[in-house]
Amino acid sequence: MSLNWKSKKFYRGALAVVTAVLVAGVVFAYWRHQHPRAGGHNKIPALAGAIPAAANAGVSNAVAGNSIPSAVELSRRESLFASFQKHPFAVTRASGAFGWTSEDGRNPGVVKQLAHNELEFERMAEENARIFRRQLVYHKETADARIERAKLTGEPIRQLALPGLDGQEIQFEITKSDLSASGQQGAFSGYVAGRLDSMVTFAFKGGREAFTILSPKDGLYLVGEPREPGELIVKSINPETYWAGYCGNP
Repeated sequence: MSLNWKSKKFYRGALAVVTAVLVAGVVFAYWRHQHPRAGGHNKIPALAGAIPAAANAGVSNAVAGNSIPSAVELSRRESLFASFQKHPFAVTRASGAFGWTSEDGRNPGVVKQLAHNELEFERMAEENARIFRRQLVYHKETADARIERAKLTGEPIRQLALPGLDGQEIQFEITKSDLSASGQQGAFSGYVAGRLDSMVTFAFKGGREAFTILSPKDGLYLVGEPREPGELIVKSINPETYWAGYCGNP
């Protein structure tokens, strides 16, 4: 796909990426808490044919396909990632809204600590060739909490701050929103403040969040994916290769 990022096709592709990484984050986290079923007929809820088509590109074929691991294999994979921890790394730089860790998120040892399970590890390891950086960032207030506060004050949300890398915060102006009645899930789109030629998409569900930031004049090509509620994995992507598999690309 050419980098005509202002086209409707590219815009839909960015929304598909946000949907994919959000759903994949929820799926991988959910699977971590599942245990093998007796009898050899193991099904992983939300994995057996239930992942939206838009998310398939963001999830390993072994997850999105029809091959269901055996009870022994599930147990083995679970034991490999039994030490999974929330907030695994210390904050080395902080703002009022975010805390940045300093570990190299492309390092295989760090990737293993970030991943919920083996399949997520494999997906992130494969993705290394298409990104420049990966960094774990903590956020102090989730989008649904901000929306709830906005409901109480009666003021609509017109701007949100998103984390970049190494202490950078990006403000984006909201031009469109699609929220559930409960305010617990939804999506925003808009542009980086002061950059009308940029594009931002943001989605959230159940405390988990995902986003894309595309601002060529600033050299910003960022994707944020959820890890656990209050945690984001922020990636600086290679725009020439990252979109492969999205927007109808092979």
